[in-house]
Amino acid sequence: MEQITDPEYSTTAFLKGLKQVEGWQDMPLTKAAQTVQVSAYPFHYAQWETQAADLVAEHWTS
Repeated sequence: MEQITDPEYSTTAFLKGLKQVEGWQDMPLTKAAQTVQVSAYPFHYAQWETQAADLVAEHWTS
């Protein structure tokens, strides 16, 4: 269970799951996240969307 609190493990697991979702590139961010995570509170992702986009823009390198 300790793995899920490790950012590298969690990110890799999430991205692996996301790649298995057909059409994820065209989904709203919150729907794509919910499809992978299957949260009991699916709309809670939306509150973090801006912060997540800012972090990706700041740190993502191709």
